[in-house]
Amino acid sequence: MYTRNVSEVPSRLIKNGKPVFGTFKGALSRLDIRGVEGPFYSIPFPHFLSNFRIKSTLTTNFVLGEYLGTIDFFDFKVFGYAAVILFSKERKIKLAYRVFMGPRRRFIPHNTKSGFCISFNKNRYIRISWDHEKDRVSILLNLKGDGVRPSVRGAFRASYSAPCTQEVCSVIPAPTKRRCSATYTVNLLFHGSISFGEMQNIPKIAGVDTNGYGILTINRTYYNFRTVLEVVSACGKIGDDEFSFQIFSPVENAVDTEKYNANQIVLNGNLTPLPPVTITYPMGITKQWVIQDFENMVDLTFVPNMSHFGDMAFFVVRSQTYNIFGKFEGVIKTKDGKDIVLHEFEGFAKHQMMRL
Repeated sequence: MYTRNVSEVPSRLIKNGKPVFGTFKGALSRLDIRGVEGPFYSIPFPHFLSNFRIKSTLTTNFVLGEYLGTIDFFDFKVFGYAAVILFSKERKIKLAYRVFMGPRRRFIPHNTKSGFCISFNKNRYIRISWDHEKDRVSILLNLKGDGVRPSVRGAFRASYSAPCTQEVCSVIPAPTKRRCSATYTVNLLFHGSISFGEMQNIPKIAGVDTNGYGILTINRTYYNFRTVLEVVSACGKIGDDEFSFQIFSPVENAVDTEKYNANQIVLNGNLTPLPPVTITYPMGITKQWVIQDFENMVDLTFVPNMSHFGDMAFFVVRSQTYNIFGKFEGVIKTKDGKDIVLHEFEGFAKHQMMRL
């Protein structure tokens, strides 16, 4: 059975100019990877220039009643970008909203104890905030409709003290040990509602309070000029078990993936680190995905139901992203040898290419 050491969260992720690699369990104070000595050793950048190459993302995937959604914030230093993708399982519709955010000192804060990420645009108000002292994570959406999309309002919140919740931080080489990628993840039990305004063939839908699940992920990475990311994730309930997983393809993290990666399962609040996993889609990105490892812990397929392709370009920056909703089939094994059997289990996949 595959094992990976899980340690207590260090006081700092960068010590004496070197990343502290590993998987850490518990609440993290700051997700900050600035100060690495010589991350781009072929070019002697001063610190302030190499720190400028650090880009940040915040993603929240959630399942709330009949709706699945993903909220993304991108921090490119000079500007920011936010997107909300919503899928309706019952109505088989997808809705996409996005907004650029002008120059700001920081779009995604380093502080993981208390902070917020927000788009102030009056037509695309998106806010994700968190506060450990108040024991809450909250999401507010106020998205104005147009000729092709209805207006959307959403409000839901979660508690850090929920028994199923676990906070995890992974610091891994990306792609060499001179550079690093730090990922903070917390799985959440949400309660709230989403409502829609009337538009053409979509009737007005009043929000109904309901319980749901989500995964909040913050990442900071010394990005290459061209970066490819693939990730699959799911959260929900299987029988009496509350369950979530997140698996990354090791495209950008080619060094020591057996020892350092961000793949994980959380079952009833208990963390299981997963081995490196290979993600393939022999028939194309919008067809069946195959997710497997060499340790017999992960053997899954993912069948897309609906997908959204976004192509964003701003000066020299370009991002092409497939956000896909579908269903998982197969088995994942925990560190205790328990088989978690997934049958038509709803979840998410993302394929993203960024050129910086």
